[in-house]
Order: sequence, then structure tokens, then C-alpha cells
Amino acid sequence: MEIEIRTMVKNTEEVKKDLDVKATHKGSSNEHDLYLRHESDVNRVLVLRIRRKKSGAMLTFKGKSTGDDTAWKDADLPLADPDNLQKLLLASGYVEVVEIKKHRESYDLDGFEVNFDEIENLGTFIEIEGRGGESDRLDVEEKMMDVLVGLGIQKEDIIRKGYVPLMFEKMAL
Repeated sequence: MEIEIRTMVKNTEEVKKDLDVKATHKGSSNEHDLYLRHESDVNRVLVLRIRRKKSGAMLTFKGKSTGDDTAWKDADLPLADPDNLQKLLLASGYVEVVEIKKHRESYDLDGFEVNFDEIENLGTFIEIEGRGGESDRLDVEEKMMDVLVGLGIQKEDIIRKGYVPLMFEKMAL
């Protein structure tokens, strides 16, 4: 299971410097994510994401999160032809939920993937990702919070929502 928490970054220069000193830089990418759901799935139990970036495209299945919007069952499949898959899905009852475009700098820190994300029309965030089962979820989340605190993030600034609900909130304003 994918477990994630995030925070909006207010002091981008300081956080970037901390990451450059404390973490191992894994690379950067521009990502264009299209989230889809089937029109009959009003509760968004299963969400599909088509992610396009220079190195290739990926289809991700995300099962509904459990509890807070921090953990999902997921599966990734490489895509050879994302445009035709998108057309096929849209013609088969899937509807677009939201598009998210971001520039991502990825790091490894204390065994976690830490992403510094600049998201179009949303802002700059740090997202930290770990993996585990439902039974270790709280322990993994606590360790991820400790990593964020080590980067100067206050615990009360940690967001327990994914980018999709954050984008919905932004679009509703």
C-alpha cells in the first residue's frame, strides 16, 4: 500500500537547501497527470491515473483510501500509447476528474521518497511517500512526519489530503 503525507512549502529556499544537504537527489521530471473515474463510480472507489512524463507513461490504479486520504492500494502499468488508452477510456464511460501538472524533484531520505513538487495552479509542496500494510500505516506515517519535522516543517502544517482533493478545493474557490 502506498502511504503519503504532504505539506505546502512556505520557505522553499530553506527546504531545498535542507534537501540538498540531507537527502540524495534522485532526479527531476515534469509530470502531467490525468485522473479518471467511471461515471457509475460516484464515490471514487477506483481512480485511474494516466501519468505522462519525458521518460514514458504509466497507468496507475488507485483503490479508495482507508481513513484519511493518506493511503491507497495501487498498481502501476507502463503504457506504450497513453493517448489511445485515454480515448478508449473516455469512450467507455470514464470521465475526467482532474488534471495535475507538476515539476517534481525527487529525493531519497531515511528510506522514504521525498518529492518537492511545484504544482500548476496549486503551489509548492513536499510529499513524502512510504509503503506498508494497513497494520503498519500509523507507524510509517509517524516516521514520515519525523522526516518532515527534520526539514523544518511543523507537524500542524502536515496535510492529510491528496493532490486531487486539494485541487478540487482550489477549483471551488
